[in-house]
Amino acid sequence: MNIFYDFSSALLQARQRKDVTQEQIAFALDISQATYNAWECGHRICPYKHIIALICYFDDDQFTRRMFRILLTLQHNMAGLNRKSKDELTAYYSKLIRLLADESLEWIKTI
Repeated sequence: MNIFYDFSSALLQARQRKDVTQEQIAFALDISQATYNAWECGHRICPYKHIIALICYFDDDQFTRRMFRILLTLQHNMAGLNRKSKDELTAYYSKLIRLLADESLEWIKTI
């Protein structure tokens, strides 16, 4: 998977489904339109906090799933998991999913 292409195409498609302009999204996220354009054109991937903001802004299951896959791929590559066996990967991601579920439940208690 080409992360930059997948990220930028997910942004473009979500923006088109929501029928908004780059300027409207940039205003909502309090960033410049040029910054958003760089994300949508595939020149940069935005910081994690903006990925979360975009997920909230678009409120689109397809976009959220694609962002989750991108975040997992980035984490996978940064953790050097490409050299792990299938069993090691299964154990690693099972643990990660359990941690995310636990954290989500704790977070929900705070709202």
